[in-house]
Amino acid sequence: MINTLLSLRKLLQASREHQHIETAILTRFQDLIEPRYRVATPKGKANQLQYLQRNFFSSLFLSIYRAIGIPEEKRSFYGQINHCIRGLVTATDNLLDDEYKELLPLNFPEPAIRFKSVMHILCFDRILEGICRQGIKDGLIHPAQHEPLMTAIFQAMVPIGAEEALEEGGISEIITPTAILSSVHMYKGGKLLCLAFTAPLLLESKRHSLVSLAETGVYRIGMALQVIDDLTDFYQDIAAKNHNFLLSSVHHEGRADEQEQLKATLKEANQDTTTQPPVEILFPETIKRVMAQTIGEALAGFAALKETGFWYNEKQALRVIRFLFTIRGVGHLLPFFPEPGTALRLTSHLDT
Repeated sequence: MINTLLSLRKLLQASREHQHIETAILTRFQDLIEPRYRVATPKGKANQLQYLQRNFFSSLFLSIYRAIGIPEEKRSFYGQINHCIRGLVTATDNLLDDEYKELLPLNFPEPAIRFKSVMHILCFDRILEGICRQGIKDGLIHPAQHEPLMTAIFQAMVPIGAEEALEEGGISEIITPTAILSSVHMYKGGKLLCLAFTAPLLLESKRHSLVSLAETGVYRIGMALQVIDDLTDFYQDIAAKNHNFLLSSVHHEGRADEQEQLKATLKEANQDTTTQPPVEILFPETIKRVMAQTIGEALAGFAALKETGFWYNEKQALRVIRFLFTIRGVGHLLPFFPEPGTALRLTSHLDT
């Protein structure tokens, strides 16, 4: 635990930076909407580790920006843009998944989750516009860059949403693991995290090569984490008829006994998923292989980040990956962690 905390030290520093960013966003929100439509935000010192868990990627992006030499004022500018993008994506997911995760303290009836999600989209769109206009006043961007920046953010988000649209009515076939990576997870995982580099890639001309390399690293980490989510969401994805990397891996590449088990599981798809056995019991060999691929892909991502000046060596990166497994609800799979030197890769096309 102590070694993990030491590895997270710089991310904890970045999480404190993100707290200031979140405060700036909430200030804009308060200026935007009448008091009767918002709830006063509670004051008090947050537990920093818990805050990092809730805002891991926002903190990671800030930490990467710092490593490649982006100054604090510009980091804050990008961080505020990223938080707005996060809000737009979260609100859209709320609508698609009929759930409600809150990033803005709205004061509307508790059951009104769809309306509150729509309000999130409207508010974050206006806040994003205000941040960019303030960036012009502060000399962080040139007026001529404003419209290209807004267009770039929009165009980067559309393909991610388009992939979600393809799954909205349910899938009709189990495509191969390679096809899932190249047509599904590259958007839901890789490209989603890369949204944090849309603005820097456009605006950081002197650091463009470093930003591009960092984007590649984050893409790989995002791909790996989407596969981790598939391990968690296995039964939910079956019920919703969504693509799932574990399901595909068993179906196309699993041992015969695992494939038979999968057939039985699919027949029982309409039953209560809370009574289903853990996936590591049903498909141990495929889980072991997928874990090795996932860890290898994430390590390749952190290796790319290290080339940009990011601080983590492989040992530290492994500790952070273990931490990610825990906060994403798959800590029970840590016994399947590959031995040192045995990690595989999810993809190879990035290296060609």
